[in-house]
Amino acid sequence: MHMHMRVAAVLGCVAALAMVGCSTNSGMAPLGSATQSQSASHSVSGPGWHSENGVLYHTPHYMVTRQNANHGMRGNIALSYGGGPVLVTPHVYLILWGFKKYGDPDKVGKLLKKYVKAEGGSSFDNTVTQYYMTSNSTTTYITNPSKQLGGVWDDETNTVPTHPTDSQIATEALNGVSHFGYDAGGSYVVATPTGHSTIGFGTSWCAYHSNTFSNSQYVAYTNLPYMPDAGGNCGANIISPPGDESGTDEGVTIVEGHEYAESETDPTPFSGWNSSFGEIGDLCAWYDIQNDPFGKKSYTMQPMWSNASGSCVHGM
Repeated sequence: MHMHMRVAAVLGCVAALAMVGCSTNSGMAPLGSATQSQSASHSVSGPGWHSENGVLYHTPHYMVTRQNANHGMRGNIALSYGGGPVLVTPHVYLILWGFKKYGDPDKVGKLLKKYVKAEGGSSFDNTVTQYYMTSNSTTTYITNPSKQLGGVWDDETNTVPTHPTDSQIATEALNGVSHFGYDAGGSYVVATPTGHSTIGFGTSWCAYHSNTFSNSQYVAYTNLPYMPDAGGNCGANIISPPGDESGTDEGVTIVEGHEYAESETDPTPFSGWNSSFGEIGDLCAWYDIQNDPFGKKSYTMQPMWSNASGSCVHGM
């Protein structure tokens, strides 16, 4: 059964899934199939889930632009756990959607590949390992494996709309699942090319992450527009850049680092780790930006919130 047909089958079964799962005639396994990222208490029914053009996706959670960031003191706060899934063994699957056709003047694709290759096992990524999910009275912590780049796909087959809608981004994430295969710990990053971004990019937000649904499995994904198009609003020339990237594309690593950490800790907002001020990256967005070491490489990053220290940290 084609992926999008399977998703359509899910839509007709949502109400029943909470009780007994779909009929075997649908080709779908019941929700709750044991995987590392789905075994926590979670449902596709209720507020936050949308059906559009045959695709089921969750309301996105946005990273604000620099001009919209709240730099006020947070006070005594902590992220709290909502009972949902996390990405226990995380991997990134880069979908460079139309980069060859529409151009990549700032070499964002190359930078993303280098950054994701370097981040696994880093001190920076250790911050997420204090967070966990609970399922059937079992607590499982997020891990930080050394190799987290699951694959790169230059998708030049599927046309990129000038302003991709949320459902079109979710569809491209599902195309990525078809290409790479399904990974329960996967963050499928839909990177759109220059001049092709979802409405609101660069003025209201810089990127977002969300969750869609494929063959009875949850798929965490990110909408990552072409950061240099937004200039300073999304991180360009925010500080003196390290030797491994230019000032123009500093926002690429800042924003992808933000979204990846939030996908790991709260892949279906807000069922994982969050607070009244937002998620692990939101609490520190556009604050204390610095060039962080990733082995022999250095990239411009924002810190992430640590419950252990009660502060924004650049690693543990």
